[in-house]
Amino acid sequence: MNIYLLRHAAAEPGFPDECRILRACGRAHARSLGDFLRSKNAFRPTALWCSPFQRAQETAELLLGAWGGTIKQRTSEVRLEPEMNPGPLVQELQELGRDVLVVGHNPNISILASLLLSGERARTRASFKTCAMACLELNPIPNYGQVGPCELSWMLDPRMI
Repeated sequence: MNIYLLRHAAAEPGFPDECRILRACGRAHARSLGDFLRSKNAFRPTALWCSPFQRAQETAELLLGAWGGTIKQRTSEVRLEPEMNPGPLVQELQELGRDVLVVGHNPNISILASLLLSGERARTRASFKTCAMACLELNPIPNYGQVGPCELSWMLDPRMI
């Protein structure tokens, strides 16, 4: 099972925070990432967990539209909002049993990555720039709490494409 972590694309400044929309460059990056992933047979999420904030929802829709695949389960996940605790999501992601695309914000997406990779909130420091995506493979091993349940397969910034 793969867990794809995606930080929303670049957004316009504004208030209220939950209503901010993507910048033109953010929309282009989300589409570019989706186009790239369409050419890769390995990207096959069947579930989407997304922050309810406008910029995260818009990023997910643009990426998925360019990718062209089908997502069967869509969840608006409030624990992916900025400043919320993503910790409880770790167990739920492990129990999901299918590839999932998780779209959120910093610092949450970085904290979630650290929990999944190292088992601790700040042990693994991954820098999720806007519209950066990481693929984590669920590979739980008996480890006495020394590592998290996932391994990093790859990380991609659409500005690299």
